[in-house]
Amino acid sequence: MKIWKVKIHKLVIDTDFKKIDKKDQSIIIKTIYKKLSTFPEKYGDPLRHNLKGYWKLKISAYRVIYRIEKEKVSVLVLKAGIRRDNEVYKDMLKRLNTVEKEDLQL
Repeated sequence: MKIWKVKIHKLVIDTDFKKIDKKDQSIIIKTIYKKLSTFPEKYGDPLRHNLKGYWKLKISAYRVIYRIEKEKVSVLVLKAGIRRDNEVYKDMLKRLNTVEKEDLQL
């Protein structure tokens, strides 16, 4: 079994977690590392349409959106939020512009 490196984007910690209470933050972080470091494709579901190429992990009422980077054997968590009226997916689309600009600078 290979171990995947899990990276959580700074916007998840600085922005998304401000809207989530400490207890749920802890559960989300533990679940991310437990599931995504071992089998990111098994535990997640691929997204479609505008978010094709990204995956979602369901953690109770929350959704974590991530990208699998197979060549690096890593997972990049880009968004975490409550799944209210697909809000987390709409916010992710907005966030993509920021993240893609960062990728170009790397």
